[in-house]
Amino acid sequence: MIDEDLHTARRRARRWDELHESRTAITGMMRDAGQEFDATVEAGLGAYTRELATVERELAEVGPARELYEELLVRRERRMTGSADPRGAELLEIGRMLAELDVELPARERARAAGFAVLDGGGDREETVAAFVRDVGALGMTVTPDVADGEVEGVVAGLEERCAELGRLRDTLHARREELLLAG
Repeated sequence: MIDEDLHTARRRARRWDELHESRTAITGMMRDAGQEFDATVEAGLGAYTRELATVERELAEVGPARELYEELLVRRERRMTGSADPRGAELLEIGRMLAELDVELPARERARAAGFAVLDGGGDREETVAAFVRDVGALGMTVTPDVADGEVEGVVAGLEERCAELGRLRDTLHARREELLLAG
């Protein structure tokens, strides 16, 4: 019974993802259209509003599909990791790695954002640099409070690259987890 529920929930969750992406894209188009407000854009805005309403209705129809799907995956994962199933060990390792990523990635993103705040020049430079030094220090990196913008740019570029790598790793781990949980 759970296999059928899981596959149905997966299909509904993927539909939810598609609809959510559509809603995000349409909302962005509406925002862009609103910035160039003229007669043509106004007509387009009306079309976007109607399209968004359709997507919102469909999202309401699929309901909490993503949450149900995740709940079923977690149930299956608990069962597999608590049994003699050989996939359980791999699932435990994936879970450990995802937990580490859930800490490291946000910390790197905070440091990157703090670096952008320094480079943007808004606010009190001393405060923005202090926040950057603190956030970078939390990652085990050292930057002095008299850091030059060029050095900040280099650190930010490195952080962006690492965030992208970690994001790809997270996506790969989630895909492998799902693959293991849906197999057999």
